[in-house]
Amino acid sequence: MPVLDAIRRFADRLAETPTTFHWLRKLPEANYRTTKSRIRAVRDAIGAPRTLDLGCGTGEYSRLFAPDRYLGVDVHPGYIAFAKRRNPQHHYLCGDARIWQGDGTPFELVLVNGVLHHLDDEAARAFLSAAHGHLAPGGTLLVIEDVDLPAASFGTRLVHLLDHGDHIRDAGRWQELVADVATIARSETYTSGICPYHLMLCRKPA
Repeated sequence: MPVLDAIRRFADRLAETPTTFHWLRKLPEANYRTTKSRIRAVRDAIGAPRTLDLGCGTGEYSRLFAPDRYLGVDVHPGYIAFAKRRNPQHHYLCGDARIWQGDGTPFELVLVNGVLHHLDDEAARAFLSAAHGHLAPGGTLLVIEDVDLPAASFGTRLVHLLDHGDHIRDAGRWQELVADVATIARSETYTSGICPYHLMLCRKPA
């Protein structure tokens, strides 16, 4: 529909502006409170993990981790610049996670949050393989992605329509995709604000 296409193009332009994207995206997510609580629980269960946030965007989740135990990587230079300004104590770099070679030290926790729904299956598997490769033996891969629900509310459908990602999958498809690369120890679907997500916690063999 022409009107919906125009709205999405406008939303896409807003998303290219890091400050606008950062603050507007908080509204339907209720400031990401539910997602943050789940990430904290995983963090606390591990202890004080050395954490790699692949596709960190504007660095929204950086403050859940000690600055000297966190590295955020994102392909968007504007988002990285915004994250550095907002969280100057944390560490970030701009690069494609699928080809980034790492810093020589493995991570106890790798976070992939809201990235894969932007990628087709082949690219998503490559991203997951790279993420898994940065894990220390016994490390945790935490994947959180927008999920397609059969009876989604109008608000959820609107958020998904305006999202940049064209590959929002249902829970079963997410599990199949992630299981191609890593062993899923636990998964769940939950709602953050009006946005439904599917979480998959994976363990790398020790």
